[in-house]
Amino acid sequence: MLKLPSNIPQLYATEKVDVKDKTIHARLFALGSAATWLIAECDPVERIAFGYADLYGGGQDAEWGYVSIEELESLKFMGIPRVELDAHFTPKRFADCVRPDGSII
Repeated sequence: MLKLPSNIPQLYATEKVDVKDKTIHARLFALGSAATWLIAECDPVERIAFGYADLYGGGQDAEWGYVSIEELESLKFMGIPRVELDAHFTPKRFADCVRPDGSII
């Protein structure tokens, strides 16, 4: 089960904050792939998060949007969860999390 930090703002709480200045509170990644999610907001009851997703690692198709935490938890390979929380990630501005091409650092 993905245990996101409890201090992530509720959904829509940062909608007036410019994208580059949004604080990213969690980084999720899929084992064995380049898929990465940067989480800025979350509804812990509905288990829906809002953030930036780069599913292919190049930044070309990366985008802001909503993701179901339960859906991410359901991704498994041979019974092993594919998506993990980066335990070493510290909150930082979105602008400090991506390269100029939009790919995640």
